[in-house]
Amino acid sequence: MREQLLEKMELLRQQMVQIGTQYGLHHPEVLRCSREIDLLHNQLLQLEREISFYQEKSFPLHIFENQTHFA
Repeated sequence: MREQLLEKMELLRQQMVQIGTQYGLHHPEVLRCSREIDLLHNQLLQLEREISFYQEKSFPLHIFENQTHFA
């Protein structure tokens, strides 16, 4: 998922640069690409926060006489 987000962001960045070079940085398509990149970047940050959260957390597991208990 992370690699897919990065790939989409890069393709949009290239498109944004091309349109910006041709039509100027204030062209509506440049702004649309920029907003879309922002949304993808936010998704990437959220994904990385979730991954980090689960890597930092430990979920102790205790087994007592054929019964499983999560601490």
